[in-house]
This record gives sequence, C-alpha cells and structure tokens, in this order.
Amino acid sequence: MKNIRILSLGFLCFMLFSLPMAWAQSAETRAAERQKTVLTGEVLCRKNATPLESVSISTKSGVYIGRTGTKGRFEFSVPSGVNVLLFSRVGYKSLEYNIDENEQNPIQITLDTLENILDEAVVIGYGSTTRRLSTGSVTKVSAKEIERQPVSNPMLALQGLVPGLEVSPSSGISGASVNLKIRGTGSLAQGTEPLVVLNGNPIAVNGQEISQLVNPTGSNGISLFNGINPADIESIEVLKDADATAIYGSRGANGVILITTKRNAGGDLKVEIYANNGISVPSNPMKLLNTTEYLMMRREALANSNMEINETNAPDLVGVDTMRYTDFRKQLSGATKRNQDWNIGLSGGSGLTTFRINSNFQRENFQVSNDRGSKRYAISSNIHHYSKDRRFDLDLGVNFSQNESNLTVYDPSVYLTMPPHIVLQNTDGGMNWMMGSATFRSLGLTNPLGQFENTYQGTFKNLISNLSLGYRVRDDLRLKISSGYTWGNNTENSFYPSTGIDPSTAVLPSAQSAAGSNHSWIVEPQLLYNKRLGKHNIDGLLGASIQQSEGRNTTLIGTNFVDDLFLGDMTSAGTLRPSFSETQYKYAALFTRLGYQYNKKYLVNLSARRDGSSRFGPGTRYATFYSAAAAWIFSEEPIFRSLLPGISYGKIRGSVGQTGNDRIGNYMFMDTWSSLGDAYNGIAGVQPTRLFNPDYSWEKNRKAEVALELGTWEDRLLFSLSHYRNESSNQLISYALPFQTGFSTINRNWDATIRNRGWEITLDGRLIEKEKISWNVRLNLSVHKNRLTAFPGLETSSYARRYVIGEPLSVRRVYKYLGIDREEGIYTFEDVNGDGVWNVDDQTVLVNTDPQFFGGLSSTLNYKRWTLGLVFDFRVQRGLSYIASLTSPPGYSVMNHPTAVLDRWRVPGDEATFQRFAASSADPAYAAAQRFLSSDAVIVDASYVKLRNCYLSYTWQRSGTNVFRMVNVFLTAQNLLTFSGYEGGDPEIQNPFITSPMRVTSLGLKLNF
Repeated sequence: MKNIRILSLGFLCFMLFSLPMAWAQSAETRAAERQKTVLTGEVLCRKNATPLESVSISTKSGVYIGRTGTKGRFEFSVPSGVNVLLFSRVGYKSLEYNIDENEQNPIQITLDTLENILDEAVVIGYGSTTRRLSTGSVTKVSAKEIERQPVSNPMLALQGLVPGLEVSPSSGISGASVNLKIRGTGSLAQGTEPLVVLNGNPIAVNGQEISQLVNPTGSNGISLFNGINPADIESIEVLKDADATAIYGSRGANGVILITTKRNAGGDLKVEIYANNGISVPSNPMKLLNTTEYLMMRREALANSNMEINETNAPDLVGVDTMRYTDFRKQLSGATKRNQDWNIGLSGGSGLTTFRINSNFQRENFQVSNDRGSKRYAISSNIHHYSKDRRFDLDLGVNFSQNESNLTVYDPSVYLTMPPHIVLQNTDGGMNWMMGSATFRSLGLTNPLGQFENTYQGTFKNLISNLSLGYRVRDDLRLKISSGYTWGNNTENSFYPSTGIDPSTAVLPSAQSAAGSNHSWIVEPQLLYNKRLGKHNIDGLLGASIQQSEGRNTTLIGTNFVDDLFLGDMTSAGTLRPSFSETQYKYAALFTRLGYQYNKKYLVNLSARRDGSSRFGPGTRYATFYSAAAAWIFSEEPIFRSLLPGISYGKIRGSVGQTGNDRIGNYMFMDTWSSLGDAYNGIAGVQPTRLFNPDYSWEKNRKAEVALELGTWEDRLLFSLSHYRNESSNQLISYALPFQTGFSTINRNWDATIRNRGWEITLDGRLIEKEKISWNVRLNLSVHKNRLTAFPGLETSSYARRYVIGEPLSVRRVYKYLGIDREEGIYTFEDVNGDGVWNVDDQTVLVNTDPQFFGGLSSTLNYKRWTLGLVFDFRVQRGLSYIASLTSPPGYSVMNHPTAVLDRWRVPGDEATFQRFAASSADPAYAAAQRFLSSDAVIVDASYVKLRNCYLSYTWQRSGTNVFRMVNVFLTAQNLLTFSGYEGGDPEIQNPFITSPMRVTSLGLKLNF
C-alpha cells in the first residue's frame, strides 16, 4: 500500500505541474486572445474517412490554438490577424488551411497519411509513438515483411531484419522452438529469452516450449509460437534499451517483443482469400561416403590397427552384399515434402464499429512419410466499438489455434551415418536386424524403418484473448482497463510397438502419455494523461498490473505391454510409472511513465515500476525498476539548418535504467520433494530435491545507451548508430554443496557480473521514388561483445573450468592442436606441463563461438504492378565442426562419415586434414581422435550469408463495381541459398544429424473482393 500511495502521489504531482505551464505561454499567445471569428468543423482521414482526434491546430508561426476532440470535431475563435491555420497529427501530413471569411461553418478538413518512415506509428510498452519522437531503441517489422516469408513460426520471419536480435532455429522440423536472444546473454544459469506480449497480453510466461515427451524437434521441444498465424500479425516491435523495456520491470531484462494483430479500419465489407502451396527440402545436407569409399575406409582402418578382417571385427565387410548403395540423405532428410497454407478473412464495419475475422489452415508433410506431418487450425477475431460520443471504446480480440503433430519419435537425420550398403528389409518385406552374423544392436546400429514405426502424436490447443475498455473523461484524460486470458491444453502420446523393436533384445512394447493444461489471466487498469500547452506537451501514464498463471502436467510411462493392440490403454501396461507436477505464478506491479516534449525538439521520458513475484522468497519478493531517457532533435534548430543544409533530420538520444529477470522458474527458493516413482509394500515414497533459501532474490540488469540518428535527401536516406552497455549482476547460480549435506547444489545469488556491450547500425534508403518505380533498401549491422567481468571465488568454485573472467560466457577451454605427425599419422597437441599426459591442465586455449558481428540486408523493388523482394542475413562467427557431432573416429565402427574424411594421412610424409584411419581403441590414433574433439581443431569458421527470402509478385487493383478489388499472384522462396565455407551441413545448426532449416518454394494467390 505504501508503494501505491507513493506512485499515486507522483502521478498527482506531474498533473499539477501542468497548471503553471498554462501561465508560461509566450506573449504572442496571450496577444492572440483578441478574437475575431469562430470556426467549427471536423477533421477526417482521407484514406478511410474516419474522424481524427487529437489533431493539433496552430497558426503558421507556431502559436497553439487547440485540437480536435473525440469525434474529430473542433470549435475555436480565430485570433485577430491570422489568415492561415496549420492542422497536424503524428502519422499524417500537415495541412495549411486559408481562412475564408465568407465560408460557411462547419468546414471539413481531410489529412493524408505520411509515407515517411520517421512518422510511422510504432507500438511501445502501454502506448505508441513514432520513430521521430521515440526516446528508446525500438525496431518495427511490418505485416508485409512477415507475410512474404512462408514460415509457420512468426519468429523466424525476424531473421536478418532486427539489429541486435539473434534468431536461431533449433531444428528444421515443423514446430521446433526458436532460440531468441536480444543483445547477448545476461544470466549465467537462468532464462535469457525475451518477454513476448501479444496485444498487451504476456504469453510464454514459463517459456515457449509446450511439449513434454521426446519428439523429433529436439531437446527444446515444440514452440508455443507456432500457434500464432503470421497472416494475422500487423506488426512486431522489438524493444531493447532501458527506456523501451523498463516499463515492463522484471520481465524486461532480456528485451521485449510486442506482437500486434490486425484490426480493420472500417469501410465496406471485404472478403480476403490468401493461399499458397509449395514444396520443401532440408537445406545444405551433408555429403556422405558412397559404398566404395566406405568399404575402403573400413579396410584401411583395420589394416592400420593390425586387425584381421573377419566376421567378428568387420561384419560389414564379410558375408554381406558390398555392391549395394543407399543414399540416406534422400531417404531420411532430403526427401521433398509438400506444404499448404490457407487463409479466409472477413472484415468491415461502420464509423463506430469495425470487425475482422480470419481462419487459417496450414499443413506441412514430414520428410520421411506423406501420411505424417504437422497441421494448424487457427481462427482470430477482433471487434472495435466506439460509443456515439466517441468517449467510450471497446476492443476485443480472440485468437485460437490447434496444432497437431503426427511425427516419428526421433529426428530422421540422426540415422544418416548408417553404412550405405546396409540391408533394411528382407526379401519377404520384413525388417532386417542383422548384418552378416552380427545383430544391429551389437554393432551399435538400429533400423531406421523400425524407428519410423515409433509414433509421436501431439495436439496443442491455445487460446489467447484480450479485452480493453477505455473512457475519455476529458480530452486530455483517459481511463483504460486492459485484460487478457490465455489457456492451453496439450495431449501427447508416443507408441513403441513390437514392429520397431530389435528382436535380439528382451524389450517389450511400451507407450508414453502426457497431458498438460495451463491458464493465465492479467488485469491492468491505467490512467493516461496528455496535455498540450503551447509548445509544451505532457504525456503521463499511471497503471497497475495483476497476473496469475497456473499449470498442471501429468505423464504416464507404460512398459511391458503384452501386445501392440493394448498400447492405447495405459492400464494394460505391465509396469506403469506416473508423474505429476503443478505450478503457480503470481505477479503484481505498479508502473508509471512521464513524458515531456518541447516544440517537438526536446524530449524527456521517465518510467518506474514496482514489481512483486511469487518466484522469490518472502523477504525478497519486491523490487523497483526504472529508466530515464532524453532526446534532442537538433535538426529543428535554425542554426543547424543553416550549418547542415543537407541534413533533413538529426537526433541524439540516450537512456539509462535498471530492469530485472524473473525467468527463473517457479518454487526455486523453496524446499521441494518429489515422488520416488516406485512403491514399497504398496506405499509410494518421496525424497527431498531442493533446499530452502530465504535470501533468493532478483538478478539486476543495468542498461545504458546513446544513439545518433540522421536523415538526408528529404528523409529518404536514414542512418542510425547506437552504442549500448548492459551489466547484469546478483547472478542466480547453482552453488555446489559438500557431499555430506545430501544435496549436490543450492540455488543462491552470487556477486558475479556480466557485461554486454556493442554497436548497432541501421541504414534505410528510399533510393528510387517515382510514380511507376520505387526501390527501398534496409541494412542493419550489429557488433556485440559479451564478458564475465567479475566472479568472486571463481578459482575455487565448481565453475572454475567453465568460465573465465574477462572472457565471453561461451568461451571454451580446449587443447592446442599442433597438426598431424607426418611419420606416425596421428593428431598431436601441446603438452603444456610436459608430463606426457593430456588432461584439463593442458586445455589452455580459449575459443569463443559468439558471433563477431551479424546483420541483414533487405531490398524491395516495385515496378508498375510487379514487386521483387530480397532478404539476406549474415553472421561472422566461429562454430563447431561437423566432426564434433560424430560419435566415433573414421573407420573405427560400423558408421558412415562425410566425404571430407578422405583427405587423410596414408603414408609417412603426407600432409592431410585428418589423421590415419583407426579401428581399435588400443590404437594410439583412437586416443588422439578423442583429444581432437576437445581441441581448437574442431572450432572452425562458421560464417555465412543466406538468401533468407526471395519474393516476386504481380498485383491487379480495381475499383468501382468489379468483383475483385485486388488480385495478387506471388512466388516466394525461403532459405534459398547459403554462401559459406562451412563443411558438413548447415552453418546455422552446426550439426549434420539435426534436420536443417527447410528450403521452401511456394506459389500463392491473394484475392480481395
């Protein structure tokens, strides 16, 4: 209550501050009170004929007169001697109106929307602004840029378009999670994902992963964001600095991503049909040895290790058909699959009520089977209503989706190293599990066709809704209540039938089942104040936030089924192991923001937030976060106009502030217990799993930024340069405990500090702007550095081998690779202490896999009815070689390898990339190969340039009585080309045994009528 009183008092003070401002009007304004005539009328938007409120009306010399009300209407007395009035509003072209004494009231003024990107509306936390008047770091991605990319996850559409944002898919399989990182990693052990807000409603409160069972999308599972239809999105704004994120308090430490869905602006009833169909294959598959090359590798390895070729040592060489060849790239990861995406929408409305409804169906086939794949059914709706006097408004949005995944349990690409001459099916059509006289299991092999018998099925239902009610008490004061509700229900099943089990094992069929449900609600009452007094403008916000989320998950693992027929009935399992978890998260906050503008040249923005979270102990549950920002549009100064005539726009801005991090999971401060799973004498036991820590508290992230923005060529060429520095301290880590305590670790805060700093450069250019042709180009570049600047007691902690003070968090300690011994043909490494033994003391080389810089380039060329769009993104980085993903050295086991291993040592004096082949663990080459994986030799250049998207379209537009208002035919390609020196798959994934991002080519049609 004390915090509420303090914030309320602060809000009252800044409202009272506006009173003396009224007396600070210039002498020109006071003299203008000698009135002559009364003028009444309304201001409309020319595009859709809707009334425009808050349109500023002033004299041509800048003397403020008034502004339009809730219906776009105005009534005022024209000052004596004034013949020209200026009507202006953010996002619209200013209009000069010549007063005619003979003209009859009321008059009608129409304003055109601005094409200048500086005056385009940009969504920020609890409000909106423009790029020109923004004091923070905000990047907007428009609906057009999103729609052009045939992706199921809208986050993938951000690749290469947002400076400072790293977007990395975890897999190319549909539904896979996407790793998001804004301006580096700010936490040693806790979550680093940004907060994602859809129409004011925080989603993914506990992370984006919604699946519980193992599935082919990888360890991160299936993403919640796949339930959001990209065609429903109006814009995505990425907030980065303190000024933009501090209003979200503890949840803004890692940045904020705001998703705004489409709304109808009114007008006639309109039907829109949007459809595309395409084909896709995984991009950049790794080239593997053919049968001849594989057999040569194995024979040479056995000879080098002095091993006899017989059924025991080499069953793949004896008693099998060595003339067979199967290209598993095509069979497992390179097969062509089809996808389709359909949208049908209806929109319309009157001047007071508008609506939009859109339905979506999307299907993507799985790469190994056309009868498997992923589907999405989605429907979204929005209704906006004004009362007759336009003081009251209502906005209701509902988005529902159902995602269905019918896949294999494991990623098919994991089986790419199968010997190319292996037999998977017998002559009778049954599955083969033998190679010669040896079983697959004894050789560490499995039959991929058998694994494809294992089935993963998941159904994920998600509802995201929001309701906003607003009432304008006065022209400068508005009350608003925003609320949201999210609901999710997940059902998953995995079946392991007998047909997929190696008969040499004693394993019986098994099944797994998981069910989860979660719901979250949020209510945010707000008071908004906006007052203009002459050249002064005050913008205030006071609000509160209350949020609660709950989740329940149940998992059943059934084994030892007597028959496949009973796999769907978990009660028929010979052994059944259940597990259950329940989470609850409560959150409350008070927040305020005060903005001030003088003559649209000097801008100041202050914000504060007091947060409380149930994720922390009773004594550390609350924290305060804040920011202060200022900007100076120096191009509005007369002296700069004369000194820099070529600069049409110039601004300097800066911000400082502090945010927090509550991405730590629930109950982390509490002592917890869990079930042992097995029962003793019919009674299930429990065991302690975590110790209580009452001092568990917030991580703190201090942010600072300074930026320069310039525009030239009448703002057709815009440049931005920003430098940021973020320091995260009070780190939450797992602190190692003595064995005698019975616990390995305890969660606690540590006085460690992480620093992220860097530069971001953007360049926007409207290079050609004519009636029939236009060409827009956008370039962004980010240079980022991450450092661990402090960690007291690091040398004696359990993190001593993991982190290095002064180095990035991604740094690795490895051996120094010295090359191949030309006489022995094996890898050699530096023995630092000369003891002849290689261990952690010899791992002195530090390698960093963070990108040195990254960015993107987009280009849009319009000629008459044609549009050509290109999006490139690039990274300069070091990464893991494909060799690091191999489980054994070339020739050692019955496993295929990339063709690159053919460049190996064979005779004394050879210079080669790889050492000699070896087939025995007693061979010194085998131990050298293991050290090779922990050396700097597997850290290679993983830089790349990708043609992320190519878009070509032709558009007809008609007016009048034609049935079709617009017809658009388009061809689009995603992940079309990769330019990289990286060998062995995709440099983005850096693992050839994970399905790489799909190369998608689609042909589509859009109709409006």
